[in-house]
Amino acid sequence: MTSTAASAGPDPLDALRARVETAGALTDWDLVALISDSVARRRESDLILAAAVAEAGRRSGPGAGGLARRRGFSGVDQLVAGITGGTVAEAERLRILGSSLDGRADDSPSGASVLPYLAVTAREGRISPDAFVLIHGVLMQHPDARDADGLPVDAAVRETPLGSLPLERVERMVVDKAVTIPLRSVRSLVRRIEAGLTPPRVAEDRYDELHALRQASIREESNGMIRLSALLDPLTAAPLMAAVDGYMKHAYRAAVEHDAVDGRTPGQLRADALGWLGRHANGCERPHDAVKTTVVVRLSLTDLESGQGHGAIDGIDRPIPIGVLRRQAADAEIIPTVLGTRSEVLDQGAAKRFFTPGQRRAIAERDRGCAKCGLPPAYCDTHHVREWQHGGRTDVDDGIMLCVRHHHMIHRERWRIRRRGTGWQFIPPASVDPRQEPIPGHLERTTMDPEELRETG
Repeated sequence: MTSTAASAGPDPLDALRARVETAGALTDWDLVALISDSVARRRESDLILAAAVAEAGRRSGPGAGGLARRRGFSGVDQLVAGITGGTVAEAERLRILGSSLDGRADDSPSGASVLPYLAVTAREGRISPDAFVLIHGVLMQHPDARDADGLPVDAAVRETPLGSLPLERVERMVVDKAVTIPLRSVRSLVRRIEAGLTPPRVAEDRYDELHALRQASIREESNGMIRLSALLDPLTAAPLMAAVDGYMKHAYRAAVEHDAVDGRTPGQLRADALGWLGRHANGCERPHDAVKTTVVVRLSLTDLESGQGHGAIDGIDRPIPIGVLRRQAADAEIIPTVLGTRSEVLDQGAAKRFFTPGQRRAIAERDRGCAKCGLPPAYCDTHHVREWQHGGRTDVDDGIMLCVRHHHMIHRERWRIRRRGTGWQFIPPASVDPRQEPIPGHLERTTMDPEELRETG
């Protein structure tokens, strides 16, 4: 008689184990393929585990007789964390994933039916449990999702940029972006979606709550070190972040220009930046030490005039309500950069090689930082898409913002760059990807444009 294990066929993991054992002999391309296949197998296991955790959740209902409490745990998430050796938060994400895809739990959200495209994508293993939970949570705030769940909807939410669009259209664009980006970028995307679903008055109230939570402390440790600790709202933090970023960029450039290595860690550089900032505030003789910093607040002219919508601060993911910016920007001595104004000469043709400050600001407005990875403009250079010595023009349309690492990478490995609508695509060399499939830039992968959604609807 054939055993159950034998009748089920060979263990799919055996093939992966065999490939790992010979990983040293694999080509780079085959090694990346092995990692991708291993991730796909892990996603399958995640779905199985999530379904089991959801069932355990159903059996761990209220009262002392539930599965988790009978085993001495306060809840099913604690039980699962004890079994997996992971965190309670990780167990909670698995439970939400399993319950959402199943929908049989009394307290589970009806995400499986309300968000079918997200559910299918998760079942296909194209998205991680972490990303699923983030996207599920924010999309369930959409008026269409709340209607389907029988939950009350603030009428003002229906008038927000994303709340006025059909959930199906928003869901598809969000999910399609999320499957191509790391979790950090998914978090940025989710913050922008949340902002697009939040009425202005609610957004301003939430920001005021953040502002009220600001605090800082300074204390001397027993060994003589001074510990600084701060929790700051975005507008309070922005000037400090700009100064620290400017100091770090200046230090990095100085090392590169002198072909040296700055032995300081990033943490040490930030500490030195705070010391420099204190000396500057106390009136040192060299007030900037050649470090120039600017706090850039970005907002559209339409939003500025209407008093609705959101602006953005370089280096901070969470959008800031326009009403808050209008109230506080003057007090903070922050001059907002309004998109849509072109008061400077931005095109110089091929006669001049270096981009002017005005051109750099215009390119920064458009690209919002490194067009490849999204690093803030303070860490970026302006780069000719077509190299200047090969006929490239020193114009805004031929300029792109890149962080130092990606600037060098594109030059060294000969990546190609091309425009795609209002964004960029990066085409790897054949040595990196034999198929040379274009990779969308950071903005295309992490932003939701309501106008674009309307046009494609």
